Amino acid sequence: MREAGPPKWIWVKAHYRVVMGFFIFPTSAMDGEMKVLITFFIVLILLAVTPVQSKGATPEELIKFSSAFFTNLAVHEYGHAIVGSSVGGEGISVTFFSKQKNNLFLGYTSTKKLEDKAYPSFALGGEIGANLSFEYALQSYRKNPSTYNKALLFFSGTDFLWYSLYTFYLNNDNPDADPNILVKETGISRDMILSIAMTQSLLNGYRVVSGKDRVVPYFTYNKDSIGFHVKVPF
Repeated sequence: MREAGPPKWIWVKAHYRVVMGFFIFPTSAMDGEMKVLITFFIVLILLAVTPVQSKGATPEELIKFSSAFFTNLAVHEYGHAIVGSSVGGEGISVTFFSKQKNNLFLGYTSTKKLEDKAYPSFALGGEIGANLSFEYALQSYRKNPSTYNKALLFFSGTDFLWYSLYTFYLNNDNPDADPNILVKETGISRDMILSIAMTQSLLNGYRVVSGKDRVVPYFTYNKDSIGFHVKVPF
């Protein structure tokens, strides 16, 4: 059994000024209704760029929308695999639509050997992959706002948020869900993770709607630390 210790966070400096490793607002101070309202607001922002509506959606659009979902799912799982391998994981395998330990998973990535200190990076790898998927979709959308690109923006831009909400409120007894692993391995609270996920989704939505990259949320990792940052250009 792995013991959860205090989280370690790293700073990254490049051609940007890094603004706080945690760029958050405290959900612990919010009541349930406020959390629901904020989540609803985030979803509305990102739905503004999605193509599927209750009226007028063609079979072709639905196929593209579904393709975007499965693309993001694959990128998420292989994000685990690539990050896990880079921090020393061995015997990594990726499966889809499988049952593991009496829980059903759309995607499941496992490793046979990994140092305890690298486990948070492995757990965060899916969101690192989804973040790269979002950056690709955003650039593609700006050149060609197609149904597929819009849908991929939605799924990749909200990946961490919906996964965290689903895990903490509907699937909290699943020890292999990424958000639960992060809570256990780092000691970070559920509210802190939800704050990070909501902040990331809000900023992703802002970048889509504004067409500008004034603020860019991103994750970092190495063998013994993970981090969430927001960069702002000079």
